[in-house]
Amino acid sequence: MGVEFIVTKEDAARARTASDLVLVDGWGLVQGVLPIDLANDRAHLPEQVEAQTKKVLANLEAILKARGLGKDQIVSVRIALVDLPRLQERMETAYAGFFPAGRLPARSLIGVSHLPRGALVAMDFTLRVAAP
Repeated sequence: MGVEFIVTKEDAARARTASDLVLVDGWGLVQGVLPIDLANDRAHLPEQVEAQTKKVLANLEAILKARGLGKDQIVSVRIALVDLPRLQERMETAYAGFFPAGRLPARSLIGVSHLPRGALVAMDFTLRVAAP
């Protein structure tokens, strides 16, 4: 199977440095999702980590929807969080409930010193898009 690099239609006006979704051998990768406005990456980011977390998850859903995929296909999440000791609980509150009980992906959470655009949170997602 080949590799497919996907840029979603709705964010075509953004400055591009990477694909939104990469599909390869039945797997999907959505990396470095930030709390930006997908239509205008120059718009201000939400200030609070809760709003940023919800925006990252909304951006993920938009990227998946554009390809006919869903969050039920996500098997792994990696979260990068600035100031982890201070912001973790607030991020966790905003993240909770996004995935239904019984369908929680594997997850890692790492503290970082900085993220692009001054974001407080960024996430990477791995999806299973086809049967092996």
